[in-house]
Amino acid sequence: MLRYFRQNDPFRVIGIVLFILASRAIALVGLKAVPDPVALTVAFPSDLFVGAAGPLYGLLQWGLAFVFNSPLLNTFLASAFVLVNATTLNALLIRNSAFEENTYVPAALFTILFSFHPSVLWLSAELIASTFFLLALVYLQRHLRYRNSDETVLTAGIFLGLSSLFYIPFAWYVVLALLLFLFYSGTLGRRYLLLFWGFSLTLIGTWMVFLFQEEGADFWLLYAPVLVDFDFNQPLVLNALMGLCLPVAFSFVASTSNLAGMGMTNLQITLKRVFTWIGIFGILTFCFLSGGQIAGVVTLTLALAYFCTEFLLHIQRKWLAELFFLSLIALSVIMLFLQPFY
Repeated sequence: MLRYFRQNDPFRVIGIVLFILASRAIALVGLKAVPDPVALTVAFPSDLFVGAAGPLYGLLQWGLAFVFNSPLLNTFLASAFVLVNATTLNALLIRNSAFEENTYVPAALFTILFSFHPSVLWLSAELIASTFFLLALVYLQRHLRYRNSDETVLTAGIFLGLSSLFYIPFAWYVVLALLLFLFYSGTLGRRYLLLFWGFSLTLIGTWMVFLFQEEGADFWLLYAPVLVDFDFNQPLVLNALMGLCLPVAFSFVASTSNLAGMGMTNLQITLKRVFTWIGIFGILTFCFLSGGQIAGVVTLTLALAYFCTEFLLHIQRKWLAELFFLSLIALSVIMLFLQPFY
């Protein structure tokens, strides 16, 4: 099965779609799960904040309550976002020649790894926010590679702002972008300001809507506290670790091997370091800012998909690589349908 996704053929996406459809269809029938109902609210705009979810996600819930409350429509829309995330990640890696061969393994791995728990079947603020974060990452990586466009930096900041308006803890990823600029680009000082301006522009635009409704202060009072509402949920972290134990182990081997970057281009080395930082921020976000939601693991899953791909592609024995790939699928299916630890 790994050999199927290793081919550089856009039609490999069909295999990913079939996996998504099969897993979601069986889950809907076998688990008999239903999404949490979304109540219609007219107390705009402060009621759009729910937990760590931002106002744009609250507005989406209100406008599409009939979708969120329908198991079929909800899982269909969530599956579409999973597919978008997977293909965007894969396109980013292919465009930057992340590996020696262009492959659709990262997209397949992201889809598999982000299917290990029933709650990820439903649309979540984290999933939508990760889509905008990936778009920001595309522009950030473009800047790290070419370093010649103010518009690229500004656009990255705007996408980071949008991601935080769907899931507030993603505002911390502005710090990630600044660290990437500082360590790997040597960018001009004004571009740091451009990144902040792009990020702030989306927040200011949303705040003006609140201000028009005479609730301008409420926006900041509801937005800012979430950023420092740290809470370590030990059972949640342990359950996630059980479901992701193999990809975490594979990723650790891949990340610690070839530290000198022998045989890798400068672009590949930079990309590996970028995903290392994404993994670190993903761990911190999930452990301390997930709000008890397993879907908070989505950013970490992006890094795991990258490192697991590197691990699998560097295995010399093809049968062993196939065995490891099938073991990842088996673990995901077992955790999704049997739920032995939940």
